Amino acid sequence: MARTPTLSADEARRIVLKAQGFAEPRPTARITRRHIRKVFERLGVVQMDSVNVLVRSHYLPLFSRLGPYDRSLLDRFVYQDHEAYEYWGHDASLVLAELHPLFRWRMSGDHTWGEMRRWSNDQQELIDALHGTVLTDGPLSAGDLESNDATKGPWWGWSDTKRSLEHLYFRGRVGVFRRGNFEKVYCDPAHVVP
Repeated sequence: MARTPTLSADEARRIVLKAQGFAEPRPTARITRRHIRKVFERLGVVQMDSVNVLVRSHYLPLFSRLGPYDRSLLDRFVYQDHEAYEYWGHDASLVLAELHPLFRWRMSGDHTWGEMRRWSNDQQELIDALHGTVLTDGPLSAGDLESNDATKGPWWGWSDTKRSLEHLYFRGRVGVFRRGNFEKVYCDPAHVVP
């Protein structure tokens, strides 16, 4: 009778850490775009969060694998070189650009937030109007588009404009890049995923 292979908790932990790139030595030379790409090729996705205690959370996975690096390398990698893009990969994430086709099923499906799905069904006219405005006049932030939109909803105090833009973003109908103050700016998705 064949014996079932087993792993100790320590062996399993080591396998997981190695798969995440923690077993490799940190580079000793200056960190370059090539190093950033290598981390993204291994991880595929780096989760984002607006919380800023030390630095924005998406800078930390690279630091933990590469050591101190110029954070503007990551910003250029995503927002100028377009080697990664923002999307709801797991949660809000930076996703390696070549993985974009793997998320199209989600973009073409129903919104995962039930309340957003119900809301968007009733707001299609507003959503379509904002989509057209972003494609013709963008890039634009929600603030750029909210002239008198004082209607706030249950999600983080989002206005109807912001909810519409987030719905379009989830559906892949608009792309996102960031301004220096971490503000989301919505644009034609062809600008962020070539």
